[in-house]
Amino acid sequence: MNSSWMKWMGVDLRHYSKQVELELQQIEQKSIRDYIQESENIASLHNQITACDAVLERMEQMLGAFQSDLSSISSEIRTLQEQSGAMNIRLRNRQAVRGKLGELVDGLVVPSALVTAILEAPVTEPRFLEQLQELDAKAAAVREQEARGTAACADVRGVLDRLRVKAVTKIREFILQKIYSFRKPMTNYQIPQTALLKYRFFYQFLLGNERATAKEIRDEYVETLSKIYLSYYRSYLGRLMKVQYEEVAEKDDLMGVEDTAKKGFFSKPSLRSRNTIFTLGTRGSVISPAELEAPILVPHTAQRGEQRYPFEALFRSQHYALLDNSCREYLFICEFFVVSGPAAHDLFHAVMGRTLSMTQKHLESYLVDCYDAIAVFLCIHIVLRFRNITAKRDVPALDRYWEQVLALLWPRFELILEMNVQSVRTTDPQRLGGLDTRPHYITRRYAEFSSALVSINQTIPNERTMQLLGQLQVRGHGRGPLPPGLKCGRALPAPVTRFFRSFFQVEVENFVLRVAAEFSSRKEQLVFLINNYDMMLGVLMVPEAPSPVALPRDLRFPLCPLPPRVLRSCWPCHALSSWSLAPCSECGRTGICRREGQLLPKLEIPLCLPQERAADDSKEVESFQQLLNARTQEFIEELLSPPFGGLVAFVKEAEALIERGQAERLRGEEARVTQLIRGFGSSWKSSVESLSQDVMRSFTNFRNGTSIIQGALTQLIQLYHRFHRVLSQPQLRALPARAELINIHHLMVELKKHKPNF
Repeated sequence: MNSSWMKWMGVDLRHYSKQVELELQQIEQKSIRDYIQESENIASLHNQITACDAVLERMEQMLGAFQSDLSSISSEIRTLQEQSGAMNIRLRNRQAVRGKLGELVDGLVVPSALVTAILEAPVTEPRFLEQLQELDAKAAAVREQEARGTAACADVRGVLDRLRVKAVTKIREFILQKIYSFRKPMTNYQIPQTALLKYRFFYQFLLGNERATAKEIRDEYVETLSKIYLSYYRSYLGRLMKVQYEEVAEKDDLMGVEDTAKKGFFSKPSLRSRNTIFTLGTRGSVISPAELEAPILVPHTAQRGEQRYPFEALFRSQHYALLDNSCREYLFICEFFVVSGPAAHDLFHAVMGRTLSMTQKHLESYLVDCYDAIAVFLCIHIVLRFRNITAKRDVPALDRYWEQVLALLWPRFELILEMNVQSVRTTDPQRLGGLDTRPHYITRRYAEFSSALVSINQTIPNERTMQLLGQLQVRGHGRGPLPPGLKCGRALPAPVTRFFRSFFQVEVENFVLRVAAEFSSRKEQLVFLINNYDMMLGVLMVPEAPSPVALPRDLRFPLCPLPPRVLRSCWPCHALSSWSLAPCSECGRTGICRREGQLLPKLEIPLCLPQERAADDSKEVESFQQLLNARTQEFIEELLSPPFGGLVAFVKEAEALIERGQAERLRGEEARVTQLIRGFGSSWKSSVESLSQDVMRSFTNFRNGTSIIQGALTQLIQLYHRFHRVLSQPQLRALPARAELINIHHLMVELKKHKPNF
């Protein structure tokens, strides 16, 4: 193809090959000339390459030697590592042996400082205590090594035994000397106790090294302190009882016993009033926080000042001294004798048991002739508070004693209460002398006594009291005797004050009714009942400032400020302070409206009592309130009956006829109605004046008298308003006497003048 192409191009191949060959020869010649020109450089390069080869050969030889050396070094390092590990093991073994051996040697070797301190130093010096601790440690170490069979212990056993005997002897003499110092007269035994606590390790040393001596010291301490406490408290109790009030409650000082009952040929006149037995007064301060933990009474100081105290104050002083010393003694025993739990309780009772037993027997003998219920109840609350104090101080050793004391106080308290219940139950009103409508002294005693118990129990309500008084209430209903030894159990659901306020309620109510039955007239009976119920209710209710009562939008009558539960059961009354009539917001009619805004269809309970609040919403309060309301309403009707009885009878008859649809029969009553209108117009002022004076003379409580007057006048207004409604019937509308009717607005204004103000 090329030849064809070259032929086609017009080129001669021979000529072309010769030309190419010539060019190659020229290039070759040129290359030779260049090589000849660079021959020196090439020779120099060759020499350099040869020199480099020699250097590399030498380096190869050196690296080979290095590799050989490193191989030998690596084997040497492995050898050194093995040797180092073996040396470390030997070192650790030697150190372990050295430590154990050092401990053993240190525990067995007795230094000269220890010997000198134990033999020569007084036990009160700090170095004796330090070396005693060292001796205790060495003795423990020797006992441990002997148990392991260490032969070296035999070398030091004799020295340690002689030092131990010497230390025990010195410690025994020191502690016994301190214990004997308790026996010195007028000694404050708290000082040597505090000194012993500084050396409490002495007893620990005896406990670990000489138990017989430790037991001897403990027994000597128990014997000495038990006698000291017993002697101190026996003397203190004897001197303390000499400053008690000479006049105390006796078995005849009961709630239902009349003041003149204890008069006989050989009886001496009483220097006190029996009523004070049931009054708390300032006696309740003995359980206040300030008085409860006040310093104890000093009998000889009180005797010099001719001071006398009630039994509860003596009981508080005696038991506070017992509490304080017992707490201190228990803590000392636990700390010095290294005991706790049951062992601490046993040791404490070994020291204080005789004193506690003596105190308990003294209380038991006193309670046999004690008839002061308030004193016993205060003692119960003192014990309850002291029990809380011991619990806060973490001293449970007195818990059993407190329970034993309460087991003495509770039955006596129950017995005294039952005796008072029985005295009220068996009181014969005919033997009480002259009758008087004022509150009876037995009612007053009940009120004061109930108030005293409530006041005492409010601070720490006690479930035992709840159950006890609940049982007394059941007993009052005649459902069987009070179970003896009533045990504390689950608290009753009602608040405790309910049971206090129901205390004697049934018997007192029955007594009041029996006395009221002795009055000849019903009016005097009602006055007596109202005065006594008001007295009892005054204890159960706490006075409170009157508060405004919400009224309907257009109603201007002030509603009766009774407790809400009473308002739910009666119509609101209207005091005489405001007499403006306004249309009812519901019906638009003018008249005296009830809370729903409707006219009063008939006479209801229009009592207006001063606003009070119940201390608790109890059934007892409501019971007395209902009794007082019922008797007051009956008294108001009895009060209005003589002057306005005819008007009341006519209004009731007319309303009954209207209700039955027989209003036509009213036409025959025109003469009667005319007489009623003229009689009311001529006598209502004098009747109201006489009514007011009669009420204020009959009731000792002015507030109660004021309320009754307001209720009577309110009921009179309601009665007259109903009379107007009857006269507005078509059958009587044309009656000429209607013109003589007194305007109801004028009547209200006039009656307002008779409202008493206090």
